[in-house]
Amino acid sequence: MNKPLKKQVHSHGYFYSVSCAVICAALSSQSAQAQSNESWGLISPTISTYSDNDQFKAVKAGIGLLPLYKDGQHFTGIQALHHSYEQYEWKKDASQVSLVSESINPKNGLGHKVNLGVNQLGNHTLVNADMNYSLSLREGTNAELFYNRDWVETRRSLDNGIKYDYYGGSLEQRLSEKWTVIGLLGQHQFSDSNTRNHVRGKLIYDLLPEQGINLQLRHRQYRNSQLESNGNYFNPPKYEEQMVAVAMRQRVKGWMLSGLIGKGHQKVNEDPRTNTHLYELEANSPITKSIVFRSKLGYGQSATFNGPDYKFRYFNTSLIFKF
Repeated sequence: MNKPLKKQVHSHGYFYSVSCAVICAALSSQSAQAQSNESWGLISPTISTYSDNDQFKAVKAGIGLLPLYKDGQHFTGIQALHHSYEQYEWKKDASQVSLVSESINPKNGLGHKVNLGVNQLGNHTLVNADMNYSLSLREGTNAELFYNRDWVETRRSLDNGIKYDYYGGSLEQRLSEKWTVIGLLGQHQFSDSNTRNHVRGKLIYDLLPEQGINLQLRHRQYRNSQLESNGNYFNPPKYEEQMVAVAMRQRVKGWMLSGLIGKGHQKVNEDPRTNTHLYELEANSPITKSIVFRSKLGYGQSATFNGPDYKFRYFNTSLIFKF
């Protein structure tokens, strides 16, 4: 369905010219909205970092201009980013120009997010995407469709220009006042001919609704079509995890604060079960202010090439200025 890109662009000037042409064309298609737009926005900066105990590090920094801006959850514009990867003495860089668009209903979290860009990684070029669309099917039932296309971010995959397409959908059903169930089906198509099928489920109990505290029982599993490791990334034939988590989501003086603490067990192929952990914190300022702040950080433990004790950390933050 999704074939690897065969064209490689060796000129950075050509890369940016094509990127800007594509993005400007997308923005011009919304010129009617621009006439009624009251303000512009500036994303400065966006920073995303990732590191693990294999000494792999990734830093992505960017800046963006939003000519169609209403508030922190309704905007359209362009963004330029620089990606930096390193592991011990190895280093690699990438550049990206993207169209970004977001329209989210703050009352129920439904809507769309779009990030469509062109990424230059050495001699490899990729049209990448991060898109999702969610809607209400009826009272108590929501659905989401998603599509993601990007580089596989491991040292060997980045050197070889290995990419993936990840797509699928989820269904959320409120069973009663306090119980909700969510199911997800997805598929990864890797450019090294591996296919990974995902099944995920989540059962949520609203323990203290007024405080925004809930209990979650999570399950996820995937199967890879390649039965032997190719060395490009962690791809066991079978993987599954069950986790119990306590989550909180509360609005405090207009700020949306959320967090999660999760403990679980994982099973890789026929190996004995081992422990997993996940900790997350997130803070978002009011979306209608002249400065909108978003931040999320996390820490986790799961399995990888070198065994079950793979530890990772991530941090994402952004500022949007209205003018």
